[in-house]
Amino acid sequence: MMPNKMIGVKCTSCGAVYYPKRDCCPKCRSIKLEETEIGDQGELITYTELWAVPKGISQMPLVLGIVQFASGTRVLGQVSAKEVKVGMCLKPVWAVVRKVQEKEVHGFKFEPI
Repeated sequence: MMPNKMIGVKCTSCGAVYYPKRDCCPKCRSIKLEETEIGDQGELITYTELWAVPKGISQMPLVLGIVQFASGTRVLGQVSAKEVKVGMCLKPVWAVVRKVQEKEVHGFKFEPI
């Protein structure tokens, strides 16, 4: 199954939003959480390029970035772009993030809008 939206959780006690999903709010320790959509675009606030990457990663260099969504939620993920710069708008896309023992592992990557 291929998800078309990033779904996280929102704490109904303090309002904090998290991705990936959690069982307990790290901020207030409440277990009253509800699923919520993270968003369809965010802003790259920082990134790094990795040249020594784990086996199964084909992207060189591997660019990891932190993307901030309108809710304030920050998500770490791979960035697929020829030119990367802080402040660029990115969208989450379901894709292969690596291969493990010849099996594809899927997750969200970020691509320019």
